[in-house]
Amino acid sequence: MTSPNIGLESQVAGEEVEKSITVFGTSHRVQGARKAAHLQHINDASYGRYLESQLRVNRFDFVFEEATGFGPTIAEDLATKFLGEGHYLDVDPPLKDRAKFGIPMLREDHTPIDPYGNEGFVGHQDLEGQAMREELWVKRCKEQTFTCALFICGFLHTLSLSFRLQAAGFSVERASTYMPYDKLGATKVSKAKVLVKPGDDTP
Repeated sequence: MTSPNIGLESQVAGEEVEKSITVFGTSHRVQGARKAAHLQHINDASYGRYLESQLRVNRFDFVFEEATGFGPTIAEDLATKFLGEGHYLDVDPPLKDRAKFGIPMLREDHTPIDPYGNEGFVGHQDLEGQAMREELWVKRCKEQTFTCALFICGFLHTLSLSFRLQAAGFSVERASTYMPYDKLGATKVSKAKVLVKPGDDTP
């Protein structure tokens, strides 16, 4: 006897499952990338606890991360622990490999607020180069098999990456940021000469 649910099951099986992504932007200094010697790392236990809680209670089955080949990272270790091998991908190629993907080295430019003083500076983003990086990240997301993923990136990419993922057909469930300014050394802005050095958070 034919089951009345066979047609429904086949229809569901034939449909493309919607892929959802939660974007989580933070400082590269808390990601724990063990090969990123150029960063002033911060051992932030809160960051690790938050990621662990998200992997425990949510239905994430994959973790993407902007780690630029400097891993392993805290997120990679946790993804392996809770999701198993093969459920983590560093979407950003190492600096030396970017040219293979047509991505130029990022232009680092900034304007001192007072050329003759020490009041800090205004940083300028390389829009073209950053857009090319994000487009590659989205492409790599498309190539992976998953249903619900966590995407960790530098906080400056949070919104632009979320919009780019939506435009590519992904469901972005949430776009969040975690910037522990007290731990990053920027609590007393009036006394801070330079809050972030060029290149500290934009590899």
